[in-house]
Amino acid sequence: MSNRRAVVALVAFVCVLVTACGSSKPKVVPIPPPVDARGKTAFEVDTNRNQFLPAALIVDVGTKVTWKNTDTVAHDVKKSADALDFGAPFGVDASEFGPGASYSFTFAKAGTYFYTCTIHTLMSGKVEVIAKP
Repeated sequence: MSNRRAVVALVAFVCVLVTACGSSKPKVVPIPPPVDARGKTAFEVDTNRNQFLPAALIVDVGTKVTWKNTDTVAHDVKKSADALDFGAPFGVDASEFGPGASYSFTFAKAGTYFYTCTIHTLMSGKVEVIAKP
């Protein structure tokens, strides 16, 4: 009879534990708004902890954006899709973008440009380029 009580107590404990764990809601991390860098001729994007910071950026046509790898591992910066037209060759390979390296690109035409690190597929970013009035 004591074994049965132990099993019932164990089942009750597991039910309480599962209910307590299942009742919490997952934390939602809001996506930060894009950084508005209009009016600047140059801007730096930090590549660290498998993130591009800021991940979204608004700049004027003619702005030079520099990605700097401050991480301890290599990354690359590539177009999110081959069909995207950045107006000039874009991107840097991991062999040239290790820790401490930087890569720059001047956005010469208005549009929205999506980029990624193909090594760490959750790393992505966006540059929105606005034509000056």
